[in-house]
Parts: sequence; structure tokens; C-alpha cells
Amino acid sequence: METFGRYELLRRIAVGGMGAVYLARQKGPVGFQKLLVLKRLLPHLSEDDEFIQMFLDEGRIAAHLNHPHIAQIYDLGDVDGQYFIAMEYVHGEAVGPLGVRAQQRKVTIPLGLKCRIIADAAAGLDAAHNARSPSGRKLALIHRDVSPQNVLVGFNGGVKLIDFGVAKASGKLSQTMVGTIKGKHAYMSPEQARGEPLDHRSDVYGLGTVFYELLTLTRLFKRDTEFATLKAVVGAKILPPSEVVPEIPKALDAIVLKALARKREERFSTAGELQLALEEFLMQQKLHATPTHLAAFMQDMYADELEEERFAAEPTVIHYDPKLAARLAASAPSAEAKPARQGGGSSPAASPVKGSSSASAAPVKAPGASSASAAPVPGAPGRTVSSASVPPVSPPARSASGGSSASASPVPATPGRNVGGGSPGPASPGRSAGAGSSASAAPVPPSPPQGKSAAVSKSPAAAPGTKPAPAKSARPTAEEAPPPRRAPPRGGGHGEGER
Repeated sequence: METFGRYELLRRIAVGGMGAVYLARQKGPVGFQKLLVLKRLLPHLSEDDEFIQMFLDEGRIAAHLNHPHIAQIYDLGDVDGQYFIAMEYVHGEAVGPLGVRAQQRKVTIPLGLKCRIIADAAAGLDAAHNARSPSGRKLALIHRDVSPQNVLVGFNGGVKLIDFGVAKASGKLSQTMVGTIKGKHAYMSPEQARGEPLDHRSDVYGLGTVFYELLTLTRLFKRDTEFATLKAVVGAKILPPSEVVPEIPKALDAIVLKALARKREERFSTAGELQLALEEFLMQQKLHATPTHLAAFMQDMYADELEEERFAAEPTVIHYDPKLAARLAASAPSAEAKPARQGGGSSPAASPVKGSSSASAAPVKAPGASSASAAPVPGAPGRTVSSASVPPVSPPARSASGGSSASASPVPATPGRNVGGGSPGPASPGRSAGAGSSASAAPVPPSPPQGKSAAVSKSPAAAPGTKPAPAKSARPTAEEAPPPRRAPPRGGGHGEGER
């Protein structure tokens, strides 16, 4: 693979009189790629000013043409003194090789599809003949090289006209001397063969010759020598296509022979008239000749090649760009979970435990009154739990302690102390367990009781010398207090930090 400027030359397609044609790939940032055709001026002609001007004229002229049936020009320039033209890549076959392949495989190209190819090529020619410069000046363009090699049929059913290398146009850098013949001899018009001044009807004659050969699969004017070929162009008798191939309708003979009239005044005056005549013929004959039909035929004709391309290394595969992926990963937010908040203090940012009704502490209710969301503990009549979702209680000898924190930690409980006591207050036998406790308790390391939220009775975890807060009323003794019961878990479990 050769690198030529910003293009990669994948393979050589053909070599012509002025340049070599390559299938190339243009690459850009973030995986951008585009297949195109690159025509490069032959090295030995790079020092010839006349050929350089002709080559540049082709690019400049075709750049003004924007039509579905004309191959587009993308770029024109030079790399290290070698001039090039980058143009549209038509994935298909030229009319000439298509006819040869049909003969080799003994396949008959449907008549309607032959008319479709020529009608679309005529549409492209008509657009070129009427092209104007950006300032509105008419280019008066004449292709001068309409031949089977310059009419391409895509596998998608599109028809494209290519190669304006010898085109005649006003404002060209290079000018053809009077009497000079340019183009392929077998597809010239009689006036072109004689070296006379030309107009766009000369291209109509060339397209008529292509049509005749496509219909009959024979060469019309080609002879053994160039002189004999030019002589045949000027004066050889032209048989009607229906006499060569009886299956061709005679109605089509009139269209073909009018395009091949030796006197230009008797031909179609424009390529658009030829296109219109063919469209009317297709309608009258009710032939299937849409681009979709043409695409289906081409894909069937070249099925083997297309199947091989599917398994071959495709040059247009979009490569993965690791730099782009790294930038996207760096800009994405971290998905790591935040650690659970610990401690006895309440926080507005604390996340509620699944199943709890609120993250903040529930208000303290009167003695003996049960919470609206309290659920009775099975097997303990008259005793309620303050949360709809109660985490499993630690061993019976231990009970939860704390104040209004959203996340309270269990500490060792003294005998006779109620489970889940909230703010200190009068205690009485039969008081509901956990009035004013948090919606959900998350276990955290024990901390010494301080302030109003400290436990009334001395806890084994209390620091030495710490005086417990005086109780406003006497608590029941160990004999009076009901034995601590283990509350069964309900759905929630422990906090997020210990899952």
C-alpha cells in the first residue's frame, strides 16, 4: 500500500494515456474514511506543460458539474510535483466489460435495462452541455470521448458518466488546434473524424454508437487500422439494429438511427431529446427499466465477485480509536458507591434505609400510645415497634440505644431497660418500646453517652467517671420489666454500609 499525500493507494485500476487510476482511501480524524478514485498524472508527463494543462482542465471542468449521472470531483492538487484528481468511486462496471461478460456467460441483458443505461447517460450528457460557471457563464462543454469505457453502471443501479480529460470548453487553459483529433476513433462523430468544429451534437453521435453496440453486441465502426476506422465513421453503411438482432423492436430502430445521422442537423438536437425518446419507448413497450431492476441484474451478474468482496479485507472498515475511548472514559463520573455515614448524629443527607418511612427521627409520642406505622411484634401482646421496617435485634442481652439520629448504633443494655429508647422521659410499666426512635437503625461502633441523648442507667461501654444523666422518674426494676424479646427482621435488614 502506497501513501500519496493524505491518501492511501489501495490498488491500481487502470492506466490511460495521461494518468494512472487508483482505488484510494482518504483518512481523517476519529476514524473518518472514504473510498474514492485517484487519477495521477503519469511521471513522464509531469514535465510537459501541455499535458499538465489538459490534466488540470479535466478537474476544473468536472468540478462545475453536479448531477446524479456524472461522477463528482472531490479534490485537485499535487504531491511533490505529481498532479492528481480525486473523484467519486463508482462501485460497478463499465458498459464495455459488461457487454463482454454477458457474451461470455451467454446472458442476455434485458432490452429495457439497455435503454435505461443509455437514457441515464444521456441525462448526464445533457447536464454537462448546459453547465454554467459559478458566475453564470455557459461553459459550452463537449465531452468528445463518449465511449463504453466512460459510461459506468453501478451495482446500486446508478449510471455515471466519467472522464472529461479531452473535453472541449470555453475558458480552458489548453486549446486544441484546428484539425487535431482527440478521442477514441471508433466513437467519434463524422465531423470530429474530419477535424471540423464541434458542438454538443457530436456527443449525441458518440452515445448513439455506444447504444448500437450495446444492443447488437457487435462493433459498429472498429476496423483493423485507425485510418480504416475513421473512414468507416465517415461513410460506412449502418444497418438497423433489428436486422442484426431480430428481437429488437423496429420502433427502436428509428431512435438509434436518428442518433447516428451523419448530418448533425438530422440528429437529436440535444442529449435531453434522446433521453426523452427512450423514456417514451420504455413506457410504450411497458418494459421494466427502473434503477432497482438494473441493480438486481448487476448484482446477479457479478454475484461471485460481490460474494468474494464480502469475505475479503474490506478497506472501508471503521477502525476503533482507543484515544477517543480513553477520553470518554475519563470524562464519565465515577460509579463507586459512597461509604455509609456512621455516627449517632442526624444528617439531612442520610439516605433512608429501604422500607423506612423517613430518614429523620420520629416525634416522641405519649406513654402508652403506639406509632401509626408500628407493627406488633409477634408473641408480645401490647408491645409495638416504631418502624414499619425493623432490623434484626442483637442478642437478647443487648438492646438498641440512642437518640433522634437517623442511624443509631446498638450498645450493651442494662437489665430492665426498654429497647430502642429515645429522648429520656418518664417511664412507666407497659410503655411502648422505641417511642421516638429513628425510622431505621444502622449498627455503628459504640460511643460514650453524652448530653440529653445519653442512657439513664450506666452502660458497660460508658467511660469511667462519667456521671449518667438523672432520670425524671424511677424506672422499673429488673423483676418488673418484661424480658427482652428478639424482633424478627422485616424486609430491610442492616443499613447500606453493611450489605
